[in-house]
Amino acid sequence: MINSLDLPSLLPEFLPFWESVGRSRLSFPRCTECGEFHWYPMVRCPHCQSSAVEWSDVEPEGELYSYTKVCHPFGDKLKEKVPYFVALVTFAGAPGIRLVTNLVEVDEDKLRIGMPVKAVFSGADGENASIAFRPLVGS
Repeated sequence: MINSLDLPSLLPEFLPFWESVGRSRLSFPRCTECGEFHWYPMVRCPHCQSSAVEWSDVEPEGELYSYTKVCHPFGDKLKEKVPYFVALVTFAGAPGIRLVTNLVEVDEDKLRIGMPVKAVFSGADGENASIAFRPLVGS
């Protein structure tokens, strides 16, 4: 499913995220005052209201928090993609973050909440970059 859809114009707040994905990295906003990560990007920290927010790289591995199997396409471009999996992934290095993403290379019978997953990056720049997650081998 990576790179298979047209992405909308990027909001400026999300640009650092997509730039990091274009470099095969995963980065989230983090407050330098209280140290908390947050998602979605905001000008102020939702935990302490500080404007001292910067982007921090985290390991591109996480844990499957939740998932669903999509069987009905939401538009013509997805007709050939169904079924596919959408997931929430959490990260030990970024507590509190739950990223909505796609799961790829999935054996549905082996999917388990809490299983480790790893990022799969595609694209060479912030405009065309994409990210999905796959179960770690042996999970």
